[in-house]
Amino acid sequence: MVDAHYAEEQTNEVEILQSIYPTELEILHTEVPQKFTISIDIEDDDEIRPCNLLLTVEYTETYPDALPLFEISLTPNTLPAPTDIEAELNDKDICDLTDRLRELGEECLGMAMVFSMSTGLKEAATQRLVEKTAELVRAKEAKIQKEIEADQAKFIGTPVTRANFLEWKAKFELETKEHLSRLAGEAGEDRARRVVSKKDEDKRLTGRQLFEQDRSLAQSDSTFIADGDVAVDASLFVQEDDGLSSDADSDE
Repeated sequence: MVDAHYAEEQTNEVEILQSIYPTELEILHTEVPQKFTISIDIEDDDEIRPCNLLLTVEYTETYPDALPLFEISLTPNTLPAPTDIEAELNDKDICDLTDRLRELGEECLGMAMVFSMSTGLKEAATQRLVEKTAELVRAKEAKIQKEIEADQAKFIGTPVTRANFLEWKAKFELETKEHLSRLAGEAGEDRARRVVSKKDEDKRLTGRQLFEQDRSLAQSDSTFIADGDVAVDASLFVQEDDGLSSDADSDE
């Protein structure tokens, strides 16, 4: 059973909180020790992504000489998905905020502390979101700057020094020499092919040249007859001629 002194202090504080948070406070347990929730909107113009926290408080029998039981939770929202520069609170942030509220409550032991805890929660959560948002903005700016520098580097050559110029010159001269040598070799091979081709053309003789160089081609048909190819009886041509002459004389 709660002592009358503590019960009175707790009841008085709830009444004050109801006047401060007419729509944000909801009583969950009306009997002493009481239990209630306070809805806390976290927003800071356009600097952070807005969100809502729910602070649940339950008085202990010796409150305010002892800390109340409390819990911080994120209220679901229907906002669009965050952009790449909009920060949100996570579980770690909630744990850090809980520790911060516990420290704040210990500083206020012996007096009503729920209002101080709720305002402290709002300030701490807002500050945390501002810091996280700034980190995201810096990260994005750094990324953009890195991309800009990478693009600029494409148009910036290596600074010329005597050492790297001489290195480039030696490499260039070597490559040029190798290239000229290769071209000379290819030209020599091409000339050689043309000479061979010309010789081949010179070797192809005309029919007359072949005839003049090979006298065997000038031999008469008698050569082939002598070799036994064809035997011709010349007397047959004489008799035939005689026959033709006799016929002519009889006609006359």
